[in-house]
Amino acid sequence: MPSTHATSEHSDSVSPPRVRVGDDRLTPLDASFLYLERPTEFLHVGAVAVLESAPPFDDLVATLAERLGALERYRQLPVRAALDVSAPRWRPDPAFDPRRHFHRIAVPTPGDEPAFRRVLQEIFARPLPADRPLWECVLLEGLAGGRAALLTKVHHCMIDGVSGVQVLEVMTDGWEERLGTPEPTGIGAPPSARRPGTVAGDVAERIGRVLDAVVHPRRAVAGVRAAAAAAGTVLDVVGRRLVPFPFNGPLGEERRIVWATFDLDEFLAIRGAAGCKVNDVALAVIAGALRRFLPVEATRAPRRVRALIPVNVRRNDEHLQLGNRVSGMFAALPVDIADARERLRLIAAEMRANKEAGQGQVFDLALGIAGIVPSVLAPALSRLPQWWPVAHTVCTNVPGPREPRRLLGRRVLDVHPLVPLAADIGLGFAILSYAGTISITATADARLVPDVERLPVALRASADELALHLGARDATTPPRTPYAGGVTVGELMTRDVAYVGTAELLANAWKTMRERRIRHLPVVDRHGALVGLITHRDLLAASPSSLALRDERDRIDGFGWATAADVMESHVSTAAAGESAADVALRMVRQKIGCMPVVDARGALVGIVTEEDFLRWSATLLARYGAAAHSTEIGDRR
Repeated sequence: MPSTHATSEHSDSVSPPRVRVGDDRLTPLDASFLYLERPTEFLHVGAVAVLESAPPFDDLVATLAERLGALERYRQLPVRAALDVSAPRWRPDPAFDPRRHFHRIAVPTPGDEPAFRRVLQEIFARPLPADRPLWECVLLEGLAGGRAALLTKVHHCMIDGVSGVQVLEVMTDGWEERLGTPEPTGIGAPPSARRPGTVAGDVAERIGRVLDAVVHPRRAVAGVRAAAAAAGTVLDVVGRRLVPFPFNGPLGEERRIVWATFDLDEFLAIRGAAGCKVNDVALAVIAGALRRFLPVEATRAPRRVRALIPVNVRRNDEHLQLGNRVSGMFAALPVDIADARERLRLIAAEMRANKEAGQGQVFDLALGIAGIVPSVLAPALSRLPQWWPVAHTVCTNVPGPREPRRLLGRRVLDVHPLVPLAADIGLGFAILSYAGTISITATADARLVPDVERLPVALRASADELALHLGARDATTPPRTPYAGGVTVGELMTRDVAYVGTAELLANAWKTMRERRIRHLPVVDRHGALVGLITHRDLLAASPSSLALRDERDRIDGFGWATAADVMESHVSTAAAGESAADVALRMVRQKIGCMPVVDARGALVGIVTEEDFLRWSATLLARYGAAAHSTEIGDRR
């Protein structure tokens, strides 16, 4: 299948600021993705953005070359030392030419989804050229309905899911305005930024932790105890050798990619009805789909599919600092359970227990230990999952842009994330929300999963079953459009909003909520953009049982080192100030939530509307109605 390289000059668009990355050594986690590669296991991640029409190729190349070329990592190559006697290092590509990284391919007629996926699968299965920075973009033209698609491939040593979404935002139009949002300075503003990856910054952070431990010794003790308990749990899990499922085994060269797209509002409604996280809902949908997809004998009790769940640990000040900033947890997907509601309950309970036990801290500890292992041993250590598999599948969930994006003026209709396969895992899932939808994309080994085309139907059937069981389809969703007349959200919302950054300790979040007598606390990034929401229920779930607490100090110390990012819901339903207040109230009732953050067109937090605001509004209307009715009654008597 031929490809055409770009030959155009750069456009006159405004160049983005140069983004530097600090230390030139690859972290142990980043380096592990280089060590894990095999002739049939290429460790690049990707995303495919479906566009309403194809932009001119030369213009696309010129624009994206400028935007991506501004990221230092996109101009560098990872260089391994001879015999891996030292850690790999990033080195500038002396012959860097961004135009070498862009290609265009015509999808064969009729350009329908099967033809589209066949081309996509073939391209994604190819390795990235090793003589240039490890990324490429491919424009796929000729899709049905005049559409096109942009496929991005980036080696996993360069980015993780969250940084990949940040890069995707840089690629789309209007990113300058979104990044230009002033840093928040109001109540609960996140701590000042610190450049990651520098020796001085790391030392400062460690000194700060030591000082905090001196001031709050009981909190430090609680954190150590939680980490020790979590370590015991993880060791017990990974110590038992996995019995493989049909999709586990040596991988071949071919890949198959399928996806199913859902209404995010429905997932939010299921979340509200079940009192869980959107990630729990997505995992339950996958579990139900696997139960339908797998042979009956593979789903008999007590068989469970052990999924590795990557967890983002990126701080506010690490925006566009690439590389992998993830921890992880395990979840047992209950494919042996027939009842959809019970599958969701089990998954939500396990994920909550794993978070409370600090399972993610154990992964952080393991990565820290890997950092002090002699470099010559690092490749062997990285290959342990190939010798002793620790999971049957991987399920990664990343929140994407909440508002629709454009690329060179063309609307981005859908975004589907792509995950690599390795370590005998022949089926992996990637979950991404975008503009009111949520995509669950599966990457499969063609030999181990020859009938993967059945999976989208199973995913949709699983989601349907869950929605019906939890009553998430009892009401229709009102349109999100500016409201001409009547009361708007902007008239009701609270503008003096308390908020925290992702790295804020839960103890501080608890104090803020107690002092201000609020039950919802938005989480923002360094630019003031909403990234999550913490509720009073989240904090109660993250602390020890109230029966075990003697006083408020015990509860605060019980949070240990947990941060806002550990418990926040990242898939948040939001409103615009110009929306109809009545429509937003109906959405809150449908989703069974007590508040809705209000954001502007750039995603920046501008206010919050709560149940109390609507109750006050309703009371005012009732009072007016009562007064009018009373006046009419008196007039009738006269």
